[in-house]
Amino acid sequence: MRRWQKSSRFLAVFFGFAWAAAWLVPPPAEKVVFLDVGQGDAILLQDRTRQILIDGGAGMAVLAALSKEIPWFDRTIEVVISTHPDRDHLEGLLHVLERYRVRLVLLPRVSHPSQLYGEWLQKLRPGSASELTYRFASRGQRLRAGNVEASLLGPGRSALALARSGRTNNASVITRVDLEGLPVLLTGDAERSAEKILIEETSADKLDVIVLKAGHHGSKTSTSAELLAAATPSLVVISAGAGNSYGHPHPEVLARLKQVPVWRTDEHGSVRLWRAGSRWLLKTTK
Repeated sequence: MRRWQKSSRFLAVFFGFAWAAAWLVPPPAEKVVFLDVGQGDAILLQDRTRQILIDGGAGMAVLAALSKEIPWFDRTIEVVISTHPDRDHLEGLLHVLERYRVRLVLLPRVSHPSQLYGEWLQKLRPGSASELTYRFASRGQRLRAGNVEASLLGPGRSALALARSGRTNNASVITRVDLEGLPVLLTGDAERSAEKILIEETSADKLDVIVLKAGHHGSKTSTSAELLAAATPSLVVISAGAGNSYGHPHPEVLARLKQVPVWRTDEHGSVRLWRAGSRWLLKTTK
């Protein structure tokens, strides 16, 4: 009898721990998450245990944000895209390479003088400890991770030429994402001139999306009226840090977006869109 009671108590404790652990593990889901990493960009595209991560913000904030989205037992990210070399997009990816196994890295073919970018390239070199595969991103490439489809709309040759003149923002990898009926356009820090090239080189149906991430954290140099007219978004997300010194998002951009619902990481925290049956739902962390 005592042995049975002891076994019963053990099973009760075991299942109690299992139940608690289940709540600690983010449930597998199809989702797009604009991660709150302060003044920077980091976007997670996820189909259950398969992910594409676009940018990593500055510092290590991306690791804490990812831990709330990716189950603890999943230590692999299928694709990482570094849109361009700025610290507020790139630095966190160095920490991601240390924490996760990354199968493929995409980056634009552009130079940058910073020590951080040099360290990043060193991580990607054959024979480095990370032992990963990398490719230079270019217009026309297509990627898939589970049900997540990503089509690269930029940079093309014209945008890269702009970047070589000193505006590396215009080398930003521009991605259209399609996940179970949810089209999303992500433009990195591409400025108005690169947006103009994007519109000229891309068919109207590829630019027409439901969700648009405002370019360059809501800077007035991006998210032009022409891009908004081409994309016709039903929802815009702005990734910016609370009280940032750049004044992002700029009042001019907010004025252009006054007819569109806007969600901001500085005010709402991480912005999560996830699929529930045939519907897409939105939830924020603040």
